[in-house]
Amino acid sequence: MMDEHRDMTCAVVGVTANRHLHDGIHRDWLQRRYIQALTKYASVECVILPTIDGDQPSDATIRTFREVMRRLDGLVLTGDESDLDPSIFCMNERVWARADDDVVPGETDRPRDRLSWMALTVARELQMPILGICRGLQEMNVYRNGTLYEDLSLSHKGITHSENANLPRDEQYLPVHSVKIAPGGLLSSVIESGELQVNSLHKQGIAELGGGIQAEAVADDGIVEALSYKNSSTFQLALQWHPEWHASSDDKSQKIFRAFGSACDAYLVQRSTT
Repeated sequence: MMDEHRDMTCAVVGVTANRHLHDGIHRDWLQRRYIQALTKYASVECVILPTIDGDQPSDATIRTFREVMRRLDGLVLTGDESDLDPSIFCMNERVWARADDDVVPGETDRPRDRLSWMALTVARELQMPILGICRGLQEMNVYRNGTLYEDLSLSHKGITHSENANLPRDEQYLPVHSVKIAPGGLLSSVIESGELQVNSLHKQGIAELGGGIQAEAVADDGIVEALSYKNSSTFQLALQWHPEWHASSDDKSQKIFRAFGSACDAYLVQRSTT
C-alpha cells in the first residue's frame, strides 16, 4: 500500500550523486543545475542517492536499496567527469569489492558505478521512469551489455565531443554540433523536431548498442547521442548532452524534463492504486 502520510501531489525522483575525493576526504556531490531543472520543469521533488563503497556484497546491498527506491517515482542518472568502469556492470564477471583505486579524480568513480548499476537494476524491476544524462546514457547502454569507445578523440575526428577547457564553464555548455533525431521514436515525440543543436562534454561514447536499446539521436560522425529502452511501459530515455545547463533558455530541454516529470506523475498515480 502507498504511505498514507505522503503528499500525493508531487512525484519524488532519485538523483545519482558522484564521489569526489579531495585532500584525502571522500564526498558525495552533485551539480546544482540538475536539481534546478528537475524542480522547475519536471515539477518533481528530488532526493540524492549516495554512492556505494562495495563493503557489503551486491546482493545484500540491493535488498536495502530496493526498499529505498520503492518510495520513489523516477530515476535520474547524472553526468560526471569520470570514466565508467564496465566491469561493475558485467553480469557474469562483476567486480564489486572496494579497491584502493576506486576513486581517481577525473578518471575513475567506481562508487558511482556501483550506485548506477544498483539503481538501474531496481528501476528495471519496478518499471520506473528513467532519465539518463551524459554518463547516465553510457551507463544505460553498458547495463544492457553495450560497449563504449574509451576515448572518442582517438577514433572519431569529424566532431570534437569533449569540451574546450580554455572556455569559461558556462560557455562549455553551449551547443557545438547537431544531432539527427530518429523519426517515430520517444525523443521525436517529445521535442517534435528532426534535428537539434547540442552541447558536448564527453570523452567516452557508445561503440555498440546494448540489447533492447533504440537509438534516438545520432551525430554526423555516427555516434549515438540519445537512446531509449525498447518495449518499456514508461519513459526511459538517455541523452549524451546536458539539457539541464541552459534549460531556462531552451524550450526543447524544457520539453524533455516536462515529459519525464509527466511520466513520474503517472507512475505515482499507478503506485497509489496498487
